[in-house]
Amino acid sequence: MRTGQHRAHRGRRRAAAAVIAASATLAGGLATAAPAAAAPYGAKYVKTIRCDSPSPWPAGPLRIFVDVFTDVPFPSDGLPGPAIALSANNPGGSGPILELTTLTTVRWTNRTTGRSGVVRVPTRAHSANWDAVIHPGHGAVSFTIHQKIGALAFVPMVNPQYTTCRGSATA
Repeated sequence: MRTGQHRAHRGRRRAAAAVIAASATLAGGLATAAPAAAAPYGAKYVKTIRCDSPSPWPAGPLRIFVDVFTDVPFPSDGLPGPAIALSANNPGGSGPILELTTLTTVRWTNRTTGRSGVVRVPTRAHSANWDAVIHPGHGAVSFTIHQKIGALAFVPMVNPQYTTCRGSATA
């Protein structure tokens, strides 16, 4: 690259960087990775777990992201907090016409206290989105998510697909 071209290229890069910085400033800060679901009020985002599943419809796999939140002061189940919230998001889903029925079972164990429990969440939607709240108390918590996802074709759970994924958090 000749010197004049190099200066012009460097000038374009600086101009692009200035536009990005100005956009970030107007947006309220630098762009960062954010969870797919909105955080419950007052909760702390911990991580996102991939929990993909084959589609019950003749289509590609369902990409499912499960966001994990701790210290949820006002859980959606109405019980007193703090709690751990799991929020699954399936961007794109199965389309605007096809529907899915999902039975999600979350088995959890508080490794600090020894407490354990199970939460079951049935859903029906155009995508494999679901929310589960667990109340393990304080300590290190491990959980296993079992998803049963079927097509809704006049009856629920046609061609069910089964997946399992694991995660952990400290409550």
